[in-house]
Amino acid sequence: MTSSSEDDIAETLAVTASSGFHAYSSGSKSSDKLSKLEVEQEHKTQTFFGKVREFLRIQLFGYPNELENYILENEPNDCALIAKYRQTTDIDLSEEPTLSIDKLTLNTLHIPHPLENFMRNETHQQVGADVLEKVNDELKESPILVFIHGLGGQMSQFEPLMGLLSQCAEIVSLDLPGFGNSKAVDSHHKSIFSMSETESNRVSFSINRMAWEDFSANNIVNIVHAFLRQQIPEKKVILIGHSMGTHIAVRVAKKLPQHKVEGLILLSPPDVVDDSAPGSSDLEIGGLSWLFRLFVYLPFLFNLFRTWDRLPGLQSKSVRRQLPKNSSLYNRLRQFRWNLDIDSPTLLKYVYGFKKITTSDFVVAINKFNNNKSDDRAYEKTLLVCGSEDHVTSVKHIHHIDNFLTKTFGRKISSAIEVKEAGHSLLLAKPELTSGSILNHIETKLPRRLNLSPAWVLKVKALISGDKWGLKNEEKWLNLKPISDNITRSNEIAPLLGMKTLREGDAVHSPGVVESSYYEHEDNFKGRLIAIIDISSDIPPYNPQSFKHIRYYKCATVSKVVPDQASIHRFINLVKEILDRSDEKHPLIGVHCHYGFNRTGFLICCYLIEVLGWTVKEAVEGFKLAKPPGIKHPHFIDALYVRYDT
Repeated sequence: MTSSSEDDIAETLAVTASSGFHAYSSGSKSSDKLSKLEVEQEHKTQTFFGKVREFLRIQLFGYPNELENYILENEPNDCALIAKYRQTTDIDLSEEPTLSIDKLTLNTLHIPHPLENFMRNETHQQVGADVLEKVNDELKESPILVFIHGLGGQMSQFEPLMGLLSQCAEIVSLDLPGFGNSKAVDSHHKSIFSMSETESNRVSFSINRMAWEDFSANNIVNIVHAFLRQQIPEKKVILIGHSMGTHIAVRVAKKLPQHKVEGLILLSPPDVVDDSAPGSSDLEIGGLSWLFRLFVYLPFLFNLFRTWDRLPGLQSKSVRRQLPKNSSLYNRLRQFRWNLDIDSPTLLKYVYGFKKITTSDFVVAINKFNNNKSDDRAYEKTLLVCGSEDHVTSVKHIHHIDNFLTKTFGRKISSAIEVKEAGHSLLLAKPELTSGSILNHIETKLPRRLNLSPAWVLKVKALISGDKWGLKNEEKWLNLKPISDNITRSNEIAPLLGMKTLREGDAVHSPGVVESSYYEHEDNFKGRLIAIIDISSDIPPYNPQSFKHIRYYKCATVSKVVPDQASIHRFINLVKEILDRSDEKHPLIGVHCHYGFNRTGFLICCYLIEVLGWTVKEAVEGFKLAKPPGIKHPHFIDALYVRYDT
């Protein structure tokens, strides 16, 4: 495989043809109920007096907010990727004199490197010890990506970026104290993972013991630093932060040992304080307005303010300040759910203790980067990304920081990317474009010795297995029907086909053979295959660039897990986007995971039910007839009935 084809594969994985596929799809009972409640809430609060009346009903007379309660009970705050890899971690803080506690228990995340399980599963291959030693040495050089969320945030907000980068890197993250699931979890609130009562008690007990001063900027940095020191003491890291998390990341980089940090990726960063300017010490707190000072001393007012602020529901300012104009219903729902997850007293503690980083903080952090002598040039190891419509941290901040770093170091050591039509929650508004741009920067602007590339992972797999396009359980794959028949209901033909993953060079099911069957020869299908959606979490065992007519799209889901609500919406709206762009008379879209039964069947059924109006039984039976034996695991079928028939 040539290096150019490897780069093509990486580019195809990184960037899809459209951004922002998240849009709430109609058709299910849950979406109809949500739409009804949204309209009712908007109607109640469309005038000032109506808003006051609703506010008094809730605050004075204790009436429930039906929209908020429905969202808390039906929309999860987390996602399948986080649920699969999360863990509860104890952090020893006994050596941190500025903290009032000696131990803290938090909700954390660890996604292993994709080669870890592969190398374990391929031990039967006759690979020389020198080859394995070389691969292990290269893996040691590859840094761990550490994600740090912002004020009121949580790990699940990084899902699109984590999903993409987990194809070529090991990932570590944590919900900061009091946010996400690092707090007391209400059992009535919807989440994908289920924390045991013992775990929940450990987490909530340790958080409740924290004093106000433990939430100061420096102490949160001390907590993150202790977590990294204990969990990954040996390996180097790249720190990825969002909003307040960017300032935590810079301070952590400053605190870590020399050469420990390989780079910084900062999303929606607040501005930095120029501490070389006169009077700069007075500005260091920056951001703690008189209003928030009042809230700190009268916290009940902050709760009243938040209730008022989000009263119009999905159209409220609490949502609009995070997202661009004309955001989809689903994106507004997701943002609103995260907003509801925020604990007001905890937020005030962070705000009170927050301090902006200074220009000298930035310089010290960057001077501690691992700038290896073997690097052939100066790399742009600091990436700054912001949405053009960010109303929380202005896009001008990334250009200010980028210009400052260039001027200070006398050369280009950073890059600034402005994501059009994205707000503060840019990974929600533009997940594919933002994630793809970040992966592209990592592959082109960071040293190759870091081995942060899907193409490198593919090359190593080929080296170990002896096959560039190796498959797990190849014999089972060979015995499966390559592509389903048309999925039908009476005379209606669905535009989707289920298939097993393709394999480059295969005599029956390679990109060239499949494309030829639709574009050069007569076949038994009604329609023409215009696109393939790869929903696996792996790098495909074929080169998507081999297609001449068929378009390839990546819409990754978590293996062995029923796709979550976010994955369902992303898939359905990707299908809609592809079909809307096609002028083919009878377009068909192939969908595959690995074997093409469980995740593939589940998502196809979701489309048939939500978009085409099929019943759950019709969808399940239709897929089963087209691709026997259909969805194999009963819990995938059960999930369809729970989602659409209850």
